[in-house]
Amino acid sequence: MTLDPLHLAFGDTDYELAVTRNMLSRVPDDCFDWQPHEKSWTMGKLASHIVDLLWWQVVTLEEDGVDLAQPWPQTEATSQKALMASFDEKERQLRKVLDRTTLDTLGEPWTLSYGDQTYFTEPKATVLRRFGISHLIHHRAQLSIYLRMNNVPLPPSYGPSADES
Repeated sequence: MTLDPLHLAFGDTDYELAVTRNMLSRVPDDCFDWQPHEKSWTMGKLASHIVDLLWWQVVTLEEDGVDLAQPWPQTEATSQKALMASFDEKERQLRKVLDRTTLDTLGEPWTLSYGDQTYFTEPKATVLRRFGISHLIHHRAQLSIYLRMNNVPLPPSYGPSADES
């Protein structure tokens, strides 16, 4: 089996999306307002942010950057059904973009800014890995702690969880 360079670079996207879907599917409706600390996001806000990271991946590949001074679409799910519907839609959008992404696209520069202040300019491949995939994994791990603190059985991530084998 020969893999194209794009799959070699980001072939774990399918796996990470499946693990993320499974983790998000565990968020109970009665826990959307729960938060472990006053400085922490609620479980609903954290789960919604994870969904929004799929939008960030799309924007990384389709645009030249994001200006944080401008509003951007944010998921505000208040139920499991709404959360998963938003995830499904954003995953469909991401898969369409990934299907047409080329190695040349991944080499294009992408800039994160706030008005006139530029935070960084990096190749899209770097931004996709750091702000799309790694960022998603980071917040998904946080969500697993939120779920554990609410006695919600965790799905497997990189092997079986203590709740499922």
